[in-house]
Amino acid sequence: MNFDKKYDFESWESDYELYDKEDWVGLLKLRETDAKKHPSDLYAQQRYAEALTPNKKYKETLEIITPFYRENYEVGFGICEILDALYGLDKTEEDFNWVKKPIVLKLDSATVDFCVDLLRKRRRAVQVSEIYGDLIMKADYCKFNESELAKFLVRFSDVFDIQLDKNFIMDSKLKVKRR
Repeated sequence: MNFDKKYDFESWESDYELYDKEDWVGLLKLRETDAKKHPSDLYAQQRYAEALTPNKKYKETLEIITPFYRENYEVGFGICEILDALYGLDKTEEDFNWVKKPIVLKLDSATVDFCVDLLRKRRRAVQVSEIYGDLIMKADYCKFNESELAKFLVRFSDVFDIQLDKNFIMDSKLKVKRR
């Protein structure tokens, strides 16, 4: 197989440039063209659906990604794009007919409990960025980023011993308090 004819290995450069400039319309056009050229390529369809979100085309995202999700749900395909579209439409994960309901973490007591269980197994204090990495591996979707998680968890000084890093909050370290 001659990859040079089938694949454009430099295509990421245009994509990155548009993303970096936050040219969402340009990114959408580029990814839509690629998705139309490769209608059975899951990656191309997913990237197209991703580009619809910053352009606030949430219903279109659901129309495009749902059939691919239904065919590939066992590998978690399309979950993030579906949830981003639902949240963009001011809906919840309950407003979609899932084949297999995803695990969605929010900044709530369930996430604190999850972090406590995770940290109980560790002797040393752990950076929030490492905790976040563990959370994204356990869940299908986190409705928060590292910084939001850090700001949320450091409020629980009754649960965690906290080594606060005021300059870069994600580098703060947590350990479960001994009772």
